[in-house]
Amino acid sequence: MIAYTHVIASIDPDHPVPLAGRAGGARITSHVHDPLEANILAIFEAGACNAVFISIDALFVGRELSDALLAACAGFGVNAQSVLIVASHTHSAPALENTKPLLGVRCDDHFARVREILVKAVCSALSSPPGSAPLRKGQAAVNAGVNRRLPRQLPQLTARGFRFEKTIMAPNPDGPVDRTVTALVLQGERTAVVWHYTCHPTGFPRDLEISADYPGMVRNALRRRFGEDTAVIFLPGFTGDIRPLSAASPDRVVSLLRRMAQGPRFHDMQMDGWLGWSSTISDAVMVAIDSAVPVHDMAPVSSRISLTSLDALMVGADRNRAVEVQQLNALGEKFVAVSAEPLLGLRELCPENSLLVGYSRDVFGYWPLEMQVRQGGYEVNGFKEWFGVPYTWRSGLDQVFSKLVV
Repeated sequence: MIAYTHVIASIDPDHPVPLAGRAGGARITSHVHDPLEANILAIFEAGACNAVFISIDALFVGRELSDALLAACAGFGVNAQSVLIVASHTHSAPALENTKPLLGVRCDDHFARVREILVKAVCSALSSPPGSAPLRKGQAAVNAGVNRRLPRQLPQLTARGFRFEKTIMAPNPDGPVDRTVTALVLQGERTAVVWHYTCHPTGFPRDLEISADYPGMVRNALRRRFGEDTAVIFLPGFTGDIRPLSAASPDRVVSLLRRMAQGPRFHDMQMDGWLGWSSTISDAVMVAIDSAVPVHDMAPVSSRISLTSLDALMVGADRNRAVEVQQLNALGEKFVAVSAEPLLGLRELCPENSLLVGYSRDVFGYWPLEMQVRQGGYEVNGFKEWFGVPYTWRSGLDQVFSKLVV
């Protein structure tokens, strides 16, 4: 039996705010398509909390909010390495950090309000008497994501002229993907579900509406099944190069001309298509839960964090900016969480049978394999301006990552 508490906190803005996650202009709105939340799950042993999971509907969490939540946990004797803080990475929520203004300017009063709400929520979770429930685990497969790094030999004709990229952002059906959905279920007096999947939440089709994207749709489905007070902890995988698989297609003539000039490309989903696509993931989560079996063999909770500096990855970057790899053994799983947008290929360097998690704490940008650096593409160079890290990658990236996860 697992002793646990959980808290659900609404973090919808109470006035119009800029949204984060899209380059090329401000998106200011107060219209909510589906609500934004933070879900907190605290695990107890012998009356003391020894692990906390915090899942937040946001593009990134950032250092400032992470430190506030870690300080709240420390007040209850929970050390920082035992607290897993992740962003869902929805591209349709207000910014909660101020280090990437080109991806969305942070509204400071909204941030202050969210910080206050979440600190109170963490304190509530850690001060409440825990309930208990058996743990079950299930897995299922879903074909909802596609690799977005496509090798290309020909130049692309763009508004800025010809571009010569070895790798373009386009569907690559031969590229690596992870189709596995994992669900961990605690079903006692109140239910908590921890679920994991590897796909960028970038498919929501309405630019001027607030949305938790597909993690929110899955959450709604879980609450229809288990009740409105169900806590849902979404853990995004190494999704840096994995994008929604869309069946949408534009006018054939336009598509053909663009394909000739620019190569294959992604096509945005309409609302009906996105709802159908999201439901395939929800259905897979339900299959995983229906097939879940009891977890009996659980080692004691253990955790550690390995640190390096951003300067160890990029020449001339901030030496004081920490890059973190957190390893948390809890709920019968080995979680490996990285403060980056890791590309899926990095799973080759991780311990076997681990649940790999991106978007933890203060994300500096994408983290590719060294081999991918030579291939170029958005996840190697294109992102740097938007993330405010205009530096050159150092050699030995794989060795740095391997040392952090050993």
